[in-house]
Amino acid sequence: MKPLIMKPLTFSGNGNSTTDEESMSFLPLDNEGPKTKNNRSRGKFCLPWMLEYIAFMILILCAVLLKVLHGHLTRHSAGEVAQWENLRLDNIHNWCLNENTEACFCASPLTPKSRHGHRTWTQAHLQNIKDAARRRDYSMDVVFLGDSITEGWKGTSFGQAVEHKKDNVQVFESMFDSKKGGDRNGLVLGIAGDKAPNLLWRVQNGELPESLEAKVFWILIGTNDFLKDGLEHCSAEVVVMGVKRVVEEVRILKPNATVVINQILPRAPGTHYGLLYEDKETTNVTNAIKKVNSELTVFCDQYDNVDCFDASDIFIRHNTTFNGVAGEYIPNDLMKDHLHPTTEGYIQWGQKIVDKLQEIDMSERSNV
Repeated sequence: MKPLIMKPLTFSGNGNSTTDEESMSFLPLDNEGPKTKNNRSRGKFCLPWMLEYIAFMILILCAVLLKVLHGHLTRHSAGEVAQWENLRLDNIHNWCLNENTEACFCASPLTPKSRHGHRTWTQAHLQNIKDAARRRDYSMDVVFLGDSITEGWKGTSFGQAVEHKKDNVQVFESMFDSKKGGDRNGLVLGIAGDKAPNLLWRVQNGELPESLEAKVFWILIGTNDFLKDGLEHCSAEVVVMGVKRVVEEVRILKPNATVVINQILPRAPGTHYGLLYEDKETTNVTNAIKKVNSELTVFCDQYDNVDCFDASDIFIRHNTTFNGVAGEYIPNDLMKDHLHPTTEGYIQWGQKIVDKLQEIDMSERSNV
């Protein structure tokens, strides 16, 4: 039997030479047989055909991969998308908190956005995924979703323990851990500094797996969308749309659960006495928060399985030396920095949350 030899690729620079024809052919060469015109023609014919075939197969493979990827990414059916398609960016008339300026940096409230690379945000997100996965064997009463105020229940910030928040853990366990004396079982999925688009990204990327079941998903988000590090200054229109979009996503992922929107808590960081109307910026944010909370109340009334929770009566007091709303302030013992609850603030807030959960239970039983 004659040996078959594959000659290496060589180029002479002359396209009509026998060497070029042999080099560009994938057919084995018979070094002992005579070269004929028919052999050369077969080499010329075979190469284009094989290249076209390979290119065709690559196109088919790419098409299949794109279809699979599209099916993976497009997770919402037309019916599901209809739940939030009325949230349109062109419905936002003013993006900035200060209506007299357009110099604000507000991201789209409808576009999910991660914070990979920011401090230990990614590690905190991955830990949340692990925590959610551990609850697959039993149903939770409530899952808390939000930013630093929510994460504060765990005594952490960006997943790292914080000394002055460590007592919050015991408060949480006493209310939301049946193994530690609580009447309920709860799970905290919050990350400091998150805005609505960040929370939206997290619930779409592993923090609400199918295996995680809960009667209630409790959402508190939006304060950072107003003002974070003095950059955003977003309007109430932007913030309320972002909150609604998160709620709609949770409703899609957990259609049998009740969603509670914790209305945005009052804030007055940087003020001397926690006065909500001490300066122009705090006044603007306070008025915007009240506007958002009012719109969220209307939104909740449209759905049977969406409820609103107003915590303003917990954190707002009135100084009688001032007239009207000018006397509204946040007590230091409930929010030392006038933004994040103290341990005492978590105690009073948590008790009201437990009362709300009981109210929801009674309502569900009465409807059976």
